[in-house]
Amino acid sequence: MLYTNGREMEKRHMPDSAVILYREALKQLANSENNELKSRIYNQIGDLFLYHNLYETAWDSYLQAQEISKNLDDKTNLSHAYRGMGKFYFLYKNRDSALLYFEKPLHFLNEIHNREEQSSVYNNLSSAYKQKNDIATALEYNAKALELTENPVKRLRNYAVRGQLFAMQMRYDSALFYLKEASRSEEESIKASAYFKLAELPKEAGINDSLKYLYLQEAYRLSDSIENKAISHQIDRQEHLRITSNLEEKNYQRLILSITSSIVIALLLSALAFIAYRKHLKRKNEQIFAHKWKRQEARAQENENREIQIIEIIRKAGERCCREFKASDTYTSLYKKITHEKESLSYNEQKKFQTIILKEFDTYLQHLTSIVPLSDNDAFLCALLQLGFSTKECAACRGISNETIRSQRTRIKKKIPQNFLDKGLATVILGDENLSKR
Repeated sequence: MLYTNGREMEKRHMPDSAVILYREALKQLANSENNELKSRIYNQIGDLFLYHNLYETAWDSYLQAQEISKNLDDKTNLSHAYRGMGKFYFLYKNRDSALLYFEKPLHFLNEIHNREEQSSVYNNLSSAYKQKNDIATALEYNAKALELTENPVKRLRNYAVRGQLFAMQMRYDSALFYLKEASRSEEESIKASAYFKLAELPKEAGINDSLKYLYLQEAYRLSDSIENKAISHQIDRQEHLRITSNLEEKNYQRLILSITSSIVIALLLSALAFIAYRKHLKRKNEQIFAHKWKRQEARAQENENREIQIIEIIRKAGERCCREFKASDTYTSLYKKITHEKESLSYNEQKKFQTIILKEFDTYLQHLTSIVPLSDNDAFLCALLQLGFSTKECAACRGISNETIRSQRTRIKKKIPQNFLDKGLATVILGDENLSKR
């Protein structure tokens, strides 16, 4: 029952409660011969600690699982324990040790009764060989994993890996197919991974700037959602320590009734152990804080790179629309009229010109308005400035004064979010104001 409740706490994203329930279950099983359940619980604890970056504690749990399960007929839990140890080394960038543990289950594969565990063995081997840049072997193990799994979530995760492997071999048609399939997953981490990899595909795969822009936006949105959930679901180590300490205290109180002298010694030893553990915990918390700080710095850099990519996509879209429109007869006749007429365009001419411009610059303006909220007149001015029109020429197109155009430029600039303003989006869409005063 405790194990079942622990699994339920995991589903509810309450890992601290799950660990406490698993520990209690192990205490009740201390004198039991049910080694299968014991090793399964230790593997679950190891997976939780590994997911929440408590690597050393995870390693201890996998060691316990490996020791208990090695004499079982069904080697499913033993395989799980070895894979956990392999992931420990994998996360520490020790590829040779990781591969050594990932390959151990191959020696007793026929004794693993669970097909999904067999599939996971091949999954980990595929990841290990991808890191070694042995793409052919990685694809071979990925195919075996797909053949074994009946889990739809794992299947789409395998598709995402397979798509990336094909991309590394420049087999872009196959890469595109598997990555698009993976992007349909209901699991956010799989979708985010698939969208990032789709955005990395070159133009030969049919990924133009517009698609790259959409894939990146969706990938970063999903990444932000995953990051927020991960932050809110960190295992509360202090709470776990407090509850564990309370349980130990109750055990000590029961011992006092029969062995008074022993409890005094136990309390002294506990005090010394507690002081030593507090020092250890302090060092551990400092390491966790440093790790989180590095992640925050990396996240800030990632956001900055994303904004620069978006600005570059907007710039390219503007240049492409400008180039295509200038090559048209419509532009030649309209520009000649604007530059040779002494007066502004008539009202009907202004509206006609605005309609044409907004249509021709639709792609550019769609990208731009996803960042900056623009009215139709604002969008019209941004398109004119992309064409290189001066303030005077823009005023002639609108039938208003030069000063009104300058005021409108200032209002548009104020609408640009500060993070995009700092990275030069104003110059990309409004140009150099001094050059426009001709």
